[in-house]
Amino acid sequence: FPGNAPRVWNVRPRNTWFTGRTDLLDRVRDQLRGDSRSAQRLPQVLYGLGGVGKTQVALEYAHRFRADYDLVWWIEAERPDLVVASLAQLAAEMDLRAGDVVAEAAMAALKELWRGERYPRWLLIFDNVEDPDAALRRLPDAIGPLPASVYGHLLATCRNKPATPKVESTQVEVFDRFESVEHLTWRVAGLPAEDADRVADAVGDLPLAVEVAAAWLAETATPVDAYLRQLAEQSTSVLSLGTPQAYGLRFGATWAISISRLREESRAAVRLLEICSFFSAEPVSMRLIGSDAMFDALLPYDADLRERYMLGRVIQTLNRFALAKVDPADSSIQVHRLVQAAVRDELSAEEQTEAKRVVHRILAQARPTEGVDRDDPVNDPKSWPAFELIWPHLNASGVADSDDPRARELMIDRIRYLLRRGELESARSFGAELDRVWTRRLGEDALQTLNIRFELANALRAQGRYQEALALDEDILARQQRLFHPADDHPTVLVVTGSLAADLRAVGRFTEALERDLWVYRGMRGLFGETHRRTLTAAHNLAIDYRLTGDSEAARRLDERTVERRGMLLGDDHPYTLVTKANLAQDLRETGEYAVSGEVLREVVEGLRRVLDPHAPEVLRAAKSLAVSLRRAGHPHEAMRLTTEAYERFHDRYGPDSPDTLACGVSLAADLAATGAPGRALDLARRMLHGYRGTLGESHPYSLACRANVVVHLRETGGAEEAVEDAEEVRERLERALGPQHPFTLCAAVNLANVYGDLGRADLAERWEYVALEGLLDKLGAWHPDVLVCRSNLAVSLRAAGRGDEAAGMRAAVIGPAAERLGVDHPIAEAARSWRRLDRDIEIQPV
Repeated sequence: FPGNAPRVWNVRPRNTWFTGRTDLLDRVRDQLRGDSRSAQRLPQVLYGLGGVGKTQVALEYAHRFRADYDLVWWIEAERPDLVVASLAQLAAEMDLRAGDVVAEAAMAALKELWRGERYPRWLLIFDNVEDPDAALRRLPDAIGPLPASVYGHLLATCRNKPATPKVESTQVEVFDRFESVEHLTWRVAGLPAEDADRVADAVGDLPLAVEVAAAWLAETATPVDAYLRQLAEQSTSVLSLGTPQAYGLRFGATWAISISRLREESRAAVRLLEICSFFSAEPVSMRLIGSDAMFDALLPYDADLRERYMLGRVIQTLNRFALAKVDPADSSIQVHRLVQAAVRDELSAEEQTEAKRVVHRILAQARPTEGVDRDDPVNDPKSWPAFELIWPHLNASGVADSDDPRARELMIDRIRYLLRRGELESARSFGAELDRVWTRRLGEDALQTLNIRFELANALRAQGRYQEALALDEDILARQQRLFHPADDHPTVLVVTGSLAADLRAVGRFTEALERDLWVYRGMRGLFGETHRRTLTAAHNLAIDYRLTGDSEAARRLDERTVERRGMLLGDDHPYTLVTKANLAQDLRETGEYAVSGEVLREVVEGLRRVLDPHAPEVLRAAKSLAVSLRRAGHPHEAMRLTTEAYERFHDRYGPDSPDTLACGVSLAADLAATGAPGRALDLARRMLHGYRGTLGESHPYSLACRANVVVHLRETGGAEEAVEDAEEVRERLERALGPQHPFTLCAAVNLANVYGDLGRADLAERWEYVALEGLLDKLGAWHPDVLVCRSNLAVSLRAAGRGDEAAGMRAAVIGPAAERLGVDHPIAEAARSWRRLDRDIEIQPV
């Protein structure tokens, strides 16, 4: 109907041959509208047989009533990840800056629609939902009830009738005879109505079969009697697609006649149809159709294809016979799943295998090789759009069982892509299933089996399942050491050893990780040189080890070189460069340069938001790190805003006990304390401690560090008496775990001294302050903020012990440097002036 077009619209072009269905469209419209604007409007589901026209009805509805909406968005919904991808694209179209193909962006789009502020009238169409009960039941519950003021509609198509009462279902039947006759006489010029009736009866009024018959008759001008005779003579087997037997027989016969004529006109078109039957039923990009591998497959059937532009003629032939739909706007070709099934059914097992091999070659050839990191394109966001053309067709074409190692490599790319996008559980489950398939098919010691297990270990580690990752990497390493000779300096062995080092870091064995990564770094440098991407990855990891073992200066020097070299190799805006730069900023913070650290991290956060989803884990980690630098620099309120957002997103996406959620929660507790809410800080820190104990165990350095922070917040709420025993124990256990000179241990000593000071035990406070001061001076130098804090606290202890002159001298040695280096209003300068003790919270660092 005439009217304004929606502001946001992605619906494919209208079917110019759409016929009938007026009553059905009106019924759907009435049900979507409800009895009034304030009435409950349930999601509408069109269900019915394959080929019955559900998608065409939804498409016509979108076009016919588009003037009613501010936004109409079409979603290919066969797989959940496609739904998430499409909704994320919608978020970008709505200018939400919520990212691309990620769950966060999808949820942001839905929440924006549910609010109805910018788009009060909208329609979402979910086409071909595989499990409507699971999908549609969750959708409104995840967002909440739709406000009465929002004119929001949900329309879905599926094969089976949903069982949930939370949707309203409408069955799409085959054409009635009038509609079949109308369509045939419209499509086939001069076709008498009585002949159209005979054709409709022969194909059972199934809309897709009616369309195929109409296209065939229109293109060939075959007399109806001859066409019906050919239909009767066909002996195509029944399609096992959940359709009644009569429909299967009739449609199979309809297809057989069309394909027979197609074979006479273009053998290449028949071959193209056979190959397309092993892609997904979703649209296939012309980039895949026009690949060298496709031309190699078609050339034996049509020598004219030596001129590449002749492929258009072949595609158009399929389109004329209604065996494929060409979408110029989307630059894609799509073969209906019923046509695909019918084509596959007529091929022998050998022919099916060969067609799959062609698809596998096409997909392998489509793997992007351009960009700054040709050896590792999945890590470059610029390559992701090319990969997203491949992903829908991996399972449909059976790549997991391919004989082509290049095609199977795409499955490894897929799990790595999911990890890069932060889809951790999808990556883990995908990797686990592929491990089972390849172990059975290729064997436990096959290189690609070991490679997928390597990525599976990465997924487990990212989820915080550290012991499982460690056990898996140890097994992989042992198998590779038997596989490669000599194994010690083989690149693959070095890579897995680096992953094993990451596991060791994660379980708290920092020194062992350092030893492993030193060996990896030296090995990579010897094999590839200082500036190779593998050497730089090893250097990045080695710097993490230096930082975790308390040598932040060594980490800083190494990170500085790695940032420079990654920038030259990959570019300053590559995620790898930016993540190492974020680590360098953390080194700067650890060495006391809070303001510079904050400046660098602002650049990193801005850069990562440009190249990644703004809510990707890397972005949130950098924002959380920026918050720590801001709080240390004396800006706790801005810090808390950043940490709160990161914590909420980590919590919502990965759950309360994920590594990122827990680390962010520890920082948020420190922000709360710094902004005057020590009680809330204590409650949150205790929840984080419970999470760490449950996931890492009581003795992990991070559990102990979190426990040390609980002591800080307990003291701040006046609980020194309650905290003293924990303060003593946690310092002692940190010393056993990390050594007496580790920064964690020294910070715990500072805090233990403060507890003794609160209890009036100036002698014990002074003792532990001198212990901490000596270690901090050795580690950090005389002017580091932690040294200034320790000296300021020691001045308080000396004063309490009646040694006023010593106290005054110690205090004077703090006030001037603190004001000069940090600012006169910095908390350290203020605390020194007011004879007030300061604690040192411990930051949980990424592994």
